[in-house]
Amino acid sequence: MEREKLLEEYESNIDLFRELATSMDSLVNILLSSSAIKPHSVTCRVKERSSLAKKIDKKDKYQDISEVTDIVGLRIISNYSDEVDEIAKIIESEFCIDSSNSIDKRAALDPDRFGYLSLHYVVSLKPERSCLVEYRRFKEIKFEIQIRSILQHTWAEIEHDIGYKSKIEVPKPIRRKFSRLAGLLELADDQFVQIRDDLNEYEKTVQTTIKTTPEKIGIDTISIYEYANNSGVVKEIDMDVAKLANLKLKPLDKDDASRHVKYLQFFGVESISDLENELSKNKEYILKRAQDIEGDNQTVSSGISIFYLHQILAAKTLDRTEILGFLNKMSLSLEEDRESFAEYLSNLI
Repeated sequence: MEREKLLEEYESNIDLFRELATSMDSLVNILLSSSAIKPHSVTCRVKERSSLAKKIDKKDKYQDISEVTDIVGLRIISNYSDEVDEIAKIIESEFCIDSSNSIDKRAALDPDRFGYLSLHYVVSLKPERSCLVEYRRFKEIKFEIQIRSILQHTWAEIEHDIGYKSKIEVPKPIRRKFSRLAGLLELADDQFVQIRDDLNEYEKTVQTTIKTTPEKIGIDTISIYEYANNSGVVKEIDMDVAKLANLKLKPLDKDDASRHVKYLQFFGVESISDLENELSKNKEYILKRAQDIEGDNQTVSSGISIFYLHQILAAKTLDRTEILGFLNKMSLSLEEDRESFAEYLSNLI
């Protein structure tokens, strides 16, 4: 078909292409949300007329606009490289795959080439979905889905910005730098996966280790989260605090746990064993602090005893200036109230 006729066909269907892009963006988000994978982003686009014109001129093979399979494109960016294959399984199970036009550019990458590429699918809706009224108008329309990790995406975007598409276009003195950088990005992708897996494994084992060898567990968000929600010592003091201050308790979330970390480290509490010792040693003062609270039946997180422990550790310095420095550094209480709060804590012990 002549170039202008193809472009006219594109223009006459542009609204349909835009609707397809929006609808498929929504569908892919729904499909991914039903899995355990949380992608970094899902974006869609419709190819611009000028870009289509260049493609037609370059390929010189299209007889019908339906043969151009990337007018509508979706890009799924994962946080981790191993999620690319997990997302690919979902795409393969939910769409008809045009195998002849789909390519895993990761597998196609020559060992001696620089470049950090992605998984490209050309797909269409399965019959059971395209028969639904909301998708019927998209029946048999092909579109592209690209899947890549966020680091793969970073490479591709910078490479595109630089303007070189193959190694032979790059001046020889610069080619080695490209290769080294591609290797670093690939290593970084692998290491992020390893770090994620190590953290997941740590989460699984930390609760048991806290019970057996608490001195080996440092103060971090995960250990505080597990300790505050499961420790008998914390539970006992928390319940006493809640009774004295008229408070209700709920499980601690990880955002609150992360705040405890910086407070405890300020006072040199480095392990769960240290924390438990400080709680037991300062229970009397924690409860004394709770007596001055008018909770009015408010709900607070488990680990409220740890929160008051920070204040007791500040109070035990017996130095109003140092107490005020702690309150300022940690942004505790309203700024205009910190002077009077420091005065209160300095007289608490």
